[in-house]
Amino acid sequence: MTDDGMQWIPDVFETYCLALVRDLTVPELVRRLGADPAAVKPGVTGQEAFSLAMNEGPVSLLGASRGWVFSLEHWSDQGAEAGVLAEVSRGTEAVVLVNSGIGMTRFLHAVDGLVVADFEPGVPATDVDFSRAERLAPFAVDADFFEADGSPVLGEAGEELWMLRFAERAFGLSLPRAELEHGALAAVLLP
Repeated sequence: MTDDGMQWIPDVFETYCLALVRDLTVPELVRRLGADPAAVKPGVTGQEAFSLAMNEGPVSLLGASRGWVFSLEHWSDQGAEAGVLAEVSRGTEAVVLVNSGIGMTRFLHAVDGLVVADFEPGVPATDVDFSRAERLAPFAVDADFFEADGSPVLGEAGEELWMLRFAERAFGLSLPRAELEHGALAAVLLP
């Protein structure tokens, strides 16, 4: 698999809710999302997922990369809901990245059913409670992400790319660009 990282996502998706969960299978993720694994549709393109979402309701494209399974919603954000996040992270950990398309981005990290980090990229490190997020705490003082005064190092890239770069670095996340942009993945309608 190529190492595509995550920073390419804005080139392909204007809005998304991307949930990544460590050490689960796709059928188990589907169950935890509240859907029936038997209802998973194989070989769904992005355009087909769009049609499903517009005609039938929230839809999630599904896959796996580097020991994490993922659920990518283009036009909904059910993966960021508290109850869903608690369920998908039970016994493991989950990272959820949201871009609403209207300027709001959101980073969430949950461990064993408990949300340990929930913040909007662009806020100062001093406004984020890293005390419960052991994996993220070292990044609160990382000069690549925060200035000495706690303000985020956004550069020209902005909050969304900061969030994706942060997720890449903190969790070693990477998604297969060609597969998501031009391929066909399993998909499921979400309840």
